[in-house]
Formats: sequence, structure tokens, C-alpha cells
Amino acid sequence: MAEDLQKVVLEALEQEDPNILRAACTMAGFLRLPQAERGLLKALNHKAWQIQADAARALGLIESKGALPFLRRMLKASDADLRQKILAAAAGAKKEGEEGEEVHPEVRRAAALAINRIQPKAAQDALLAALASDQATLLGAAMAGLANLEAEPGRERMVELLAHPEAAIRKTAAACLGRLHEPMAVPGLMSLLDDPDPEVRKEAVIALNHIKDKQAIEPLCRRMEDGDSEVRRVTAIALGNTRTRQPAVVQALVKGLSDRDPKVRQASLAALANVKAEETLQEAAGLLRDTHEAVARQAGVTVTVLSQASQRPDYESS
Repeated sequence: MAEDLQKVVLEALEQEDPNILRAACTMAGFLRLPQAERGLLKALNHKAWQIQADAARALGLIESKGALPFLRRMLKASDADLRQKILAAAAGAKKEGEEGEEVHPEVRRAAALAINRIQPKAAQDALLAALASDQATLLGAAMAGLANLEAEPGRERMVELLAHPEAAIRKTAAACLGRLHEPMAVPGLMSLLDDPDPEVRKEAVIALNHIKDKQAIEPLCRRMEDGDSEVRRVTAIALGNTRTRQPAVVQALVKGLSDRDPKVRQASLAALANVKAEETLQEAAGLLRDTHEAVARQAGVTVTVLSQASQRPDYESS
């Protein structure tokens, strides 16, 4: 079966259909197929930036040293300025106008990630050095760069920075660890749910939503009582993404249906649909005449989902 799948992927890399080609690039990287190098290099020149980015990521995953000249070309980087260009791409910096066609930022970031996988010394060491700095701007840039490069080193330091005295650093650390889906950050992120800065609390909720650790569910439920409406809104989304009908989750979301902020009510409705809490059908239906059109529209969607769920119970409720 494995050999058959490899053959399918290699043949798919020769297809013109963009959906098939993107899937082939993704699978070539997932399967770590060195035989896919030729097809991936060809895909680097595709007119669609999404395919270029997928091909670059896959070339990094298969650690294709033969791809380095092509990846450097995408960054327009010489040997002398390679590190600088990788750092800029990793941090998401915009290039100033240059002659010729502009390379899409996601393609540049994917190329930077691929080069760093193939040659870890190219940029990672510089970012790790900056991570030891006391300067907030350097710390923020280093964390963002390492997260964009999906680097393994530096994560313990980022977890430490969740307790940094500056709110901006705590916020950036939470965001980066969430993007990295780093499980060892969960205790620190749960502590940030009580941070005095609402932006930090919001980023902690979003990060926990990405990591999806069950021990965070109960603390997240309590955030539906947060004094900041944006924190309550992202919390409702996170609770919906747990896909669990634990009583605490359902109760917290039902409370969100009467929130004074319409965005929180809308998010709570969507979350109840996600967890298929059919026992809340009547509460959801009560918002069909909400004064905000977006809320009423979401109520219609949620009522439909919950009514269908009550008629066709899933394995969990049967």
C-alpha cells in the first residue's frame, strides 16, 4: 500500500489540475518522498502562489539540498545576505519595491522555512541569539521568526516569557506558542487567562484553542464571565471547537446567548451548533428575533443544526 501511494503521489505531481497538484505537494512532504524532488521543483514555478508555497514546504520536509538554489532565488538572496533575507521573510517583513514580479509573502515565508529545515544554521541561530535579549523589540521579532520557521529550539524560552513583566512580550509569547501548538505551554497559558491585560487574556484563549488540551476546558468556561467582550467572543469560539457537550461548556455557552455584545451572542450560537448541544434548542430559537441581523441569522443556522442533531443522535449521545 505504501509503494502504491508513493506512485500515486509522484504521478499526481505531473497533473495540471491545481487541486490535485497541491494535494500531491502536501503528500510528498508528509511522506518525506525524496523521489518527489523533480516534481516539486517544477511546482515551484507554477503560476499559483499557493502551489509554489506548498512545493517549497514539501522540499523543506524532504530536506532537498538540490532545492537550495531555487529557494534562495525565491528570496532573491545571495550567499552574503541569505541570513538577513531569511530573517525578514520569517518575521513577515514586507519587501521594498524591486524590479520584476513580486513574490507572494507566503511563498517567501515557505521558502525561508524550507531553507531553515535544510540548513538550520542559516537563520535559526540568529533568532535564538536574539531570544536571549532584554530588548522587547528583539524578543518579539525572535519569537515571531522562530514560530514562522516552526523551529523546535527556543520553545522553553518562550514558555518562560509568558511570565515577562511586559504585556506585549507575554502576548507575543502566547501567540507564538499557540501557533506552534506547544503542549508544555498550557500551564502558563492558563495562568494568563487571569492576566490584567485583556489583550494578553485574549491571546491566551486563542493559543489554548490551537493547542486543544482538555485541562484548559474548565478555565476557559470561566472566561465567559470576562469583563472584556473580545475575550468572551474568542472564548465562545474556543469552547465550540472543543466539540464536547460537557455540562460546564454548554452552560457557559448558554450564558453567552444573553451577552450584551451581539458578537458574543453570535459566537455562542455558532459554538452550540459545533458541539451539537440539542438540549439548548429552545434557547437558541429565542434569538431568531434578535435585534442584530447577524445574530438572528446565526440563530437560524444553529436551530437547524440542533434540531437535526436531536433527530439523528451521534455515537456520543446514543
